[in-house]
Amino acid sequence: MRLRMMREKMVLVQRMIQGAMPKQLKKVRDRNYLHNTEIMLTKVKMPLPDMMAAVLAMDESVLDVDQVKNLIKFCPTKEEMELLKGYTGDKENLEKCEQYFLELMKVPRVESKLRVFSFKIQFLSHVWWCLLYFSLCLIQLCFFLFARYRI
Repeated sequence: MRLRMMREKMVLVQRMIQGAMPKQLKKVRDRNYLHNTEIMLTKVKMPLPDMMAAVLAMDESVLDVDQVKNLIKFCPTKEEMELLKGYTGDKENLEKCEQYFLELMKVPRVESKLRVFSFKIQFLSHVWWCLLYFSLCLIQLCFFLFARYRI
């Protein structure tokens, strides 16, 4: 079932790139995926090249962890990347979702870089929570020792 859906998606993307499928059919077939990608891109509110520059620079002031997680979620698959590599037409004619995929394809191993960026953003908060948990355990140990040995 899942393999069949992947094949259908590959065929759909291939037809979309070649322009063989009318736009209304494109929107009906893959409407949710395209719609969710469009919503995510409008939330970022910056041009695609600037967004990729911020990812490569790992600039935490430009993108927050939720935006980076959304970028990870909407990374193109290898099959979609292969199909988009074959596109020779005008890039302005593509929808914003496909332009986003093309922009992501310019960065090698983009999904791995996005995951590292997400880890970098969350690292200090994770360390802070670990220290907080450790201090709470230490306080409980002290109370236990005081109660046990009446120090």
